[in-house]
Amino acid sequence: MGHWTVRHGLTAAVGVVAAVLVALLLGLEDPWWSAISAWVVAGPDRHAILTKAAQRVCGTALGLVVGLVLAALSTDQPALLLLGLFCVGAVGSRARYVAGYPYAWLLGAVTATMVLVQSAATPAGLFDFAANRTAEIITGVIVAALVALFIMPKGQGPAAAAPAVLTRAELRAVTLIGGLVLVVVMLGWAAFDLPQPMQMAISAMVVLDRDPSMLEHRGRQRILGCALGGAFGLAAMWVTGGNIVLWLGALGIGLFLFSTLHLGGGPSAYVGTQGGLAVIITLVSGPAPPAALGPVAGRLAGATLGVLALMLVTMLVLHMLRRPTQAATA
Repeated sequence: MGHWTVRHGLTAAVGVVAAVLVALLLGLEDPWWSAISAWVVAGPDRHAILTKAAQRVCGTALGLVVGLVLAALSTDQPALLLLGLFCVGAVGSRARYVAGYPYAWLLGAVTATMVLVQSAATPAGLFDFAANRTAEIITGVIVAALVALFIMPKGQGPAAAAPAVLTRAELRAVTLIGGLVLVVVMLGWAAFDLPQPMQMAISAMVVLDRDPSMLEHRGRQRILGCALGGAFGLAAMWVTGGNIVLWLGALGIGLFLFSTLHLGGGPSAYVGTQGGLAVIITLVSGPAPPAALGPVAGRLAGATLGVLALMLVTMLVLHMLRRPTQAATA
């Protein structure tokens, strides 16, 4: 179990606020990607932060290339686009458990998914979209790493958990769920005009877990964290009233508070992780303090729907995989 300290909380909060400021100074289109990148690489020791930062940069670059290639091959071909999404989700979900550098594989799959979903939703300007997201993500990672070098002490933090070893059945389930959930998200978006398909797809990819019971647990924690972080962010929007100094201060305070869970390593750690993400989603919606609830509500709804879609697909896949076993033992 990790041990949260004030220095850990300051590193996470200052890293995100600094990432937003740098993104604004560079004139980047959507600084919330910089903020999210800084938040997710936060960790209990400097070495782990730098390792995650390097994996995020490499995974983002790989996913960008794969996503652009698959988007070009599937232009005006919806069936090929769905096939590409299935392959990205399946390969990324499987590789994070059987290959080295699991975080890089996850981020590669997430980035490729972003590009493919964007190509379906708004195909015009796809390369600009990919270039902007890459610049924003790398900016957040670099700023967070520099803040960690400045604030965190040298030395090794808590020992990393041993990598998960999956059985053949678990690997088969993870692979199918990772691919099918992206297909379900896109079909649901196309059929029912659901909000924020990209947020739905990303949420599903991130919450996916090898253990179905953990998936349900993480799903509940993600929804709870989303509600708590969203409530904090909405209250902060009302209190700050568009003042940029108060806005950044509220962002830092919210992330500092949620870092106690996010970096604490306890059973509610994922509530803190998602709570911090919800604070960012709510407060960092553009190049200025948020002034409207519409974009915020859409992103929060997308995150929740993505988790629900993942739970549905997981139940269906596990049911299908159990049927042959039950038939063989009958």
